Amino acid sequence: MKSCRLAFSPPGRVLLALLIVLWPAVAGASGVSFQGQWQQVVSGAGDCESCSVEIRRNGPVLKVTGRDGWFAVTHLGRVEGSSAEGIGRWNEDGASRYRGKPFDIRITIVDEHLYMDMSVRMDDGSKQAIRAIFDKRRLEKSGRLRLAHM
Repeated sequence: MKSCRLAFSPPGRVLLALLIVLWPAVAGASGVSFQGQWQQVVSGAGDCESCSVEIRRNGPVLKVTGRDGWFAVTHLGRVEGSSAEGIGRWNEDGASRYRGKPFDIRITIVDEHLYMDMSVRMDDGSKQAIRAIFDKRRLEKSGRLRLAHM
């Protein structure tokens, strides 16, 4: 019985190795991009019609800026292209109870929505959880509605 053996040229082997390594990231990625403006739909910290986040991507790093006074740097997961984790800080100025506080953050895209879980470290050592859901389409719709009323 003959043995079945695949012969690959050196460039073919490199391409195959890259495909094997990158396949989980490509397969796990959702069709929605993190980049852009996201309008808050729901939040555990209370409703906020003007709350939104802006996400800018530089390779696997995402810079997340909240309109309500915080920023974070996250890194896309290797296997799941639809989630990112990182750290951030609330701005020093302002009257927020979170003023200057550091936090851990995880953002995930599920069904075209951005889910945010933030864990703020308070002065007494406790952690305050903030959860919110954002939607790109809501922002686009509200912008069209404003234009229609002009």
